[in-house]
Amino acid sequence: MKDFIAKLRKSAGLSQEELAQKLGFSRPTLVAMEKGERDITLTELKKISEIFDLPIEIILDEELGVSQKIDMQNFGKKALNKFHNLILQCIKYGADADGKITKTKLAKLVYLCDFASYYKFLNPISGFEYRRLAQGPVPIEFFDLIDSSESFSIEKKDKAIMVSLVEQPDDTLFSDAEQKLIRAICKKWKKANTQEIIDFTHGQIPWKICREKEVIPYTLINLEEPNNVY
Repeated sequence: MKDFIAKLRKSAGLSQEELAQKLGFSRPTLVAMEKGERDITLTELKKISEIFDLPIEIILDEELGVSQKIDMQNFGKKALNKFHNLILQCIKYGADADGKITKTKLAKLVYLCDFASYYKFLNPISGFEYRRLAQGPVPIEFFDLIDSSESFSIEKKDKAIMVSLVEQPDDTLFSDAEQKLIRAICKKWKKANTQEIIDFTHGQIPWKICREKEVIPYTLINLEEPNNVY
């Protein structure tokens, strides 16, 4: 959103450092955002809306102009569809040989893909909010999709909930770089058991710093060493 975020910031009397702190990332990241050199995620858009007490629709309308209004309902559907297909991708490439994966391990793979994408490209794949829940860093929407979508098959195995594919993911929703990253992460963790990936994600800075049920800022992953991102 070139220039518009800067206009909002200046009208509120905030410095770049102050706004960056409120948004939870560095000043250089905000500078890139204000110059239009970096896309804004859904999570960041919500925060900007809260900070300046403006509906998201108003922010988008101001940026795009009346003739290019975004259908917010369709916008949300597109975002949810990509997140849905990210889950499908993680099952396709991260499941065991029988095509099944534990629900918990699946949630971890999705989290690692989104946060690793932010680390590498300053842009997550889905942009959904992850909270520090007992099950790990996970968006609320993850549970809704798994429990209600016909794209997945669910069965219980001992104490674990196993998830498998009913339909294949739509690869066209992802860039080549995103697909490459998803496959690399799934390949690395494919043979690991659920507890191993739990221990890994709980050992990361985003999990350690945040409080229970708190939204985990994507920017925290930038504090990790490269070999500890995924």
